[in-house]
Amino acid sequence: MQLLIYTPQVTPRIKYIFNFMFREVLRCDIELTSVTNQFEAYQGPKFSYAERPTGKELFFKASGFLSKNNIEKPSIKISAFGGEKVPFAVEDSTLPFDVFAASFYFVSRYEEYLPYTPDEHLRFPPKASLQFELGLLRTPVVDQWAIILKNLLASKLENLHFGTRKFEFVPTIDIDRAYHFKSSGIVKNTARLLKALAKGDTERLKNIITTGLGKRKDPFDTYQFLQQIHQRYHLKPIFFFLLSHQGDKNHDVNIHPNDELLQDLIVATAKQGKVGIHPSYASNSNVLKLKEEKMVLDTLLKKTTDLSRQHYLKLHLPKTYLQLIKVGINHDYTMGYASEVGFRAGTCTPFFWYDLQLEKQSHLKVYPFAVMDATLHKYLKLSPKQATLLIEELVNCVKMVDGSFYSLWHNESLSETGHWKGWKQVYEHMLAAASQ
Repeated sequence: MQLLIYTPQVTPRIKYIFNFMFREVLRCDIELTSVTNQFEAYQGPKFSYAERPTGKELFFKASGFLSKNNIEKPSIKISAFGGEKVPFAVEDSTLPFDVFAASFYFVSRYEEYLPYTPDEHLRFPPKASLQFELGLLRTPVVDQWAIILKNLLASKLENLHFGTRKFEFVPTIDIDRAYHFKSSGIVKNTARLLKALAKGDTERLKNIITTGLGKRKDPFDTYQFLQQIHQRYHLKPIFFFLLSHQGDKNHDVNIHPNDELLQDLIVATAKQGKVGIHPSYASNSNVLKLKEEKMVLDTLLKKTTDLSRQHYLKLHLPKTYLQLIKVGINHDYTMGYASEVGFRAGTCTPFFWYDLQLEKQSHLKVYPFAVMDATLHKYLKLSPKQATLLIEELVNCVKMVDGSFYSLWHNESLSETGHWKGWKQVYEHMLAAASQ
């Protein structure tokens, strides 16, 4: 039977988070009502979410956060629950905290609309997040809370049906530089050659010469390996290509989008997986540049592309998402942190972005990733073995809730050259662990 939920006022926030938790995560059919007589007369499974119960029904106390329609720093009380610290503590309720307010706060990324001190790339830092403060960042807490809610309701209410979902793994690859030496041109490679000579970097010197002579595959050309290993595990990868004509000279160091080898690679890649745009560093503050880069990819693939992930994970809410919507992007994979692994939005379930300024759900779907290669190596400074163990922990967390595990890797981190030696096997272990 349908689950009926009473709340004095069905606000956009309440409608959004209840639909997400029950329909998307728990696969449970619900109806929200603000009519007391309808709720009291209903003979099926039901509960109330309000400041006080209507009678003796199953009752979850509302903190009041979901009844508001403005953006201001809320006063958040912390309580203990199941060995964890949880936000939006309440009393005289079935649960000791407002699980719906807490979930909305995380999924909507409410705190990213409040004043904060950005990092060097003007990004929201993970250590400024409430999840990090409470020690919840490395677990998909919203999905876990939903399952706790499911078990609680199943034990208290009769004739309540929950559907099932299966764990899925989607590897995603960012192509910042398709090739290291190929397609770079004589001037750039000569400069690299001289720099390698000056530093006495024999490995780099050898790579430049042997690649230039055609005796060795370009180290960043890891596409055959990716194709083979994805086919082995029956995976459907997504590739994001950086296609900036002239971007930020320090951060958009890519091959020119008119390069024939790059264009051939993109067309070939589109035959083995989905392809999306990797909006450049410079495009984050220039919607016309974003539109131009997307048009390059659309023209090349002869179809409209609606997938994206921001270069350097430059996500500024709500500006970045509004720009993506403006140019026709419907699916974005930027939701994650550069310096920490885990679940930036508290969930491993794709969700529609909630526009807090308009107080409504948008049609832009967000796919949160759990781990990035550069996070493990550059920021956390883990060894390949340590990285493998941490990835296994994250995979198991997502499997526990039958969620979706998205990884972010780069073609160059599979090159087995320079500081990426030993990291190819990390990717292999991740695919094996996620496919078990």
